[in-house]
Amino acid sequence: MRQSCHAFTLAELLVSVAILTLLTLIVSRMVNSAAIITTLGNRGMDTESQVRPVLARISLDLIQMLKRPDVDYYGKGNLDPETGNDRIAFFCNAPGYYPSTGSQSPFSLVSYRINSNPASSSLNKMERMSKGLLWNGVPVVDTPMLFGLQTIVNNWPAATSSSTSDPDYELIGPQIFRFEYYYILKTGGISDQPGADGLQDVTAIVVTIAAIDQKSRVSLSNAQLGALGGQLKDFDPTKPGYDLMASWRDTLNSVTDMPRIAINGVRIYQRYVYLRPPQ
Repeated sequence: MRQSCHAFTLAELLVSVAILTLLTLIVSRMVNSAAIITTLGNRGMDTESQVRPVLARISLDLIQMLKRPDVDYYGKGNLDPETGNDRIAFFCNAPGYYPSTGSQSPFSLVSYRINSNPASSSLNKMERMSKGLLWNGVPVVDTPMLFGLQTIVNNWPAATSSSTSDPDYELIGPQIFRFEYYYILKTGGISDQPGADGLQDVTAIVVTIAAIDQKSRVSLSNAQLGALGGQLKDFDPTKPGYDLMASWRDTLNSVTDMPRIAINGVRIYQRYVYLRPPQ
């Protein structure tokens, strides 16, 4: 009696190997995609954990700003439109770094900027100054609290510069490389200019920042990061309904001359800070 043998043909084996290879490729791509999404998500959470305290600090400082007609402030306006990264300086009730001697006032000079000094370790990073002030009229070496217009520019030039060093500047946002703000006026309009009476006509300041996580940042040189910040346009009040965040997102999506994985690590944040009524 003849016995029959059952086995796979060569064609069946080839088909099985091909299907197995295809399934392996599909599964590996799914695993890689999941890993990339998880990595980007973790980087996003890391960036957010760094940025939120900075926005909270900016908000608290602006809320405690001395908003009086006889007290100076420095911000974007007719005298300085502040192309590129913005700067802002104002007198505030927040604590500051006081001189070792002298009669301390309850006020400080607060300033925010993105450092632009190529020789600084804080290049393309956000810094905050909080300079504790002494009472005016006390005979000390350090500049005391002063009243009147243009006192900040004339007496504390580092507060209005993005590159001048000052020992009271501290690194507050190592991941933040772009800083922009604009005003909401009492009239309900939005503008890059305060009103005729300065901050007395401003209801709120809208702060917008761009940050990049540390792992993505190492893929870009300081020159590239500076160029990327320069591509994120200034607020444009001449366009009705202008959305600054949407403009920045569109710019990031169109960048082709830098590593895509680094650009994907950029996050944009915005906060509305409503100011106290004038004192």
